[in-house]
Amino acid sequence: MGAGWYEEEYRAFGYDFPAAGERLKRLEEALQIMTSMWTQDLTSFEGTYFRASGVVNQPAGVQTPRLPVLVAGGGEKVTLRLVAEYADMCNVQEPPTEFARKLDILAEHCAVVGRDYSTITKTSTSYCIIADTDKQARAAVPPWAPMVFPGDLGWYGLVGTIATIHERLAAYEQVGVDELILGFQDALSADTLRRFAEEFIQR
Repeated sequence: MGAGWYEEEYRAFGYDFPAAGERLKRLEEALQIMTSMWTQDLTSFEGTYFRASGVVNQPAGVQTPRLPVLVAGGGEKVTLRLVAEYADMCNVQEPPTEFARKLDILAEHCAVVGRDYSTITKTSTSYCIIADTDKQARAAVPPWAPMVFPGDLGWYGLVGTIATIHERLAAYEQVGVDELILGFQDALSADTLRRFAEEFIQR
């Protein structure tokens, strides 16, 4: 779950695109409703943006106490607080050094709301390009990358030689990333995906 950021997607489906503050408030109400629907027999809710009256959600799912929730985003005042209050997982899409700083803020929110910080799975998102040299890999970073990945993806993502990617994976692990969500340059042919699996996924 997230507050959304790509306005074109909203417009394509006919949704309005309010300011970030309102989108975050809507997200919080949605999280409250979903949490209730997955854990309670009946859900009633009266919010600013959403309402529910005696809603039954059966079957609620086999996972207990409910389906796991991942909240994506690195907003320091609101989004990370929502992670501390409602989520089982977070996804902070930042370079490793910035990721570490965000986790410090998440830990502070957890302390305020009385949440055990260690119960949250910390994830990030990166992109993989494998080449014979780092220079070749960085040259292949797609032009849309700055719209999705903060900073210079070529210098911190899984972009480079096999040796470089080993170092980048270690950097993510060192700052507390539990799971890494990856995109691949040639996802449709899966060539890089296969090579990544051969080199980096333990059997």
